[in-house]
Amino acid sequence: MKKMQDTAQTSTPAHALPRAIAYVDGFNLYFGVLQGNPSRKWLNLRAFIQNLRPNEDLAVVRYFTALVDPDAHISNRRDRQKRYLKALGTCGEIEVVFGKYQLREVTCRARCRERYQVPEEKKTDVGLAVRMLSDAMDGLMDRIVLVSADSDLEPAVEWIRKRYPSIKVTVYIPQDQHDPNPRRNDTYRNMGVDAKPLPTADLHRFQFPHRVDLGSGRTVERPNDWK
Repeated sequence: MKKMQDTAQTSTPAHALPRAIAYVDGFNLYFGVLQGNPSRKWLNLRAFIQNLRPNEDLAVVRYFTALVDPDAHISNRRDRQKRYLKALGTCGEIEVVFGKYQLREVTCRARCRERYQVPEEKKTDVGLAVRMLSDAMDGLMDRIVLVSADSDLEPAVEWIRKRYPSIKVTVYIPQDQHDPNPRRNDTYRNMGVDAKPLPTADLHRFQFPHRVDLGSGRTVERPNDWK
C-alpha cells in the first residue's frame, strides 16, 4: 500500500498545477439545482467546473448518469437528455458513465395502499465511488472535485483521505441557495474535507450556445423547454 501512496503523492512535478479530476453525480446535480430552472440546464459542465477551480489542471470530468425512460417507445425527457449528452461530448476531456434507470414498485402509505411504480437511477453512486477509488490508487490526481450530496459516497471519500492524505478533496453540494433545508456537511468536515454549496449564481454564464456544432456538418440545438 505504501508504494501506491508514494505514486499518488509524488507523480506531479513541483512546478506544475495540481491535477484534478471532477466526479459529477448527474441526477444529484439535476434535482439539486437544475430541475425547475430551464435556463441552467444547457450547462457546459467542464467550463463551469474549470471556472470553480482556476488554479488546477482539470484533467477530466467524469459525469455519472443514466438514460431516463429507457424502455419507453416515445419519451420527450429522454430526447432532451440525449441532446444534452451530445452537446456535452463536444467540450473535450469529459467522460459520460452510464448507470441504469428503472422502475421500482412502492406502496402508498395512505389508507388506499395502492401500489405504483416510481423511477429511480441505479448504480450511479457505486460506479462513481469505485472510479474515484481506482483513480486515487492509480495516482491519477492530486485533487478530487466531487459534485454530489449523496451521503453514500462518504465512505469512499473517507477511505481516500486516510490512505492518500496528500489528495485534497473538495465536495460541492448541489443545492439551491434559497432551499429552506440546507444539507449538513459535518461528516465531511470531520474528515478534513472542504465541503460547500455548489455556487449557482454563475450557472447561466456557462451555457452552451443555442446550436452546438457536432462536426461533420451535424449540430444539436437546445431543447425549447430549456430556454
